[in-house]
Amino acid sequence: MRLLGIDLGTGSVKLVTLDPDGVERAVASEPYALSSPQPGWAEIAPDAWWDALVRAAARLPADERAQVAAIGFSGQMHGVVLIDAAGRAVRPALLWPDTRAARFAGAADWPDAPNPVAP
Repeated sequence: MRLLGIDLGTGSVKLVTLDPDGVERAVASEPYALSSPQPGWAEIAPDAWWDALVRAAARLPADERAQVAAIGFSGQMHGVVLIDAAGRAVRPALLWPDTRAARFAGAADWPDAPNPVAP
């Protein structure tokens, strides 16, 4: 039996298989690039996440993949994926380092915000 951990980070996906005692058995990762078509923008096509996950998983040894009994997943913070009624992404995902909305937030509001705001 193996546990598969998947971390979908800002710049890469990382995978690890663990045995029932938590001992690391195999690791794989695959980078992907953010797109910044304009200054302050940080986007990625959601398909890039899936494609990278598939490539990284294929690099795990086949005997490790065959034993996976459970999957744990974590993802990069504060991303927005807009989808249509069929569940398909309608545009690249907006990621946490994107600052294009900073101009709409009044600087006077930032000190009282429940979470820190950094343009």
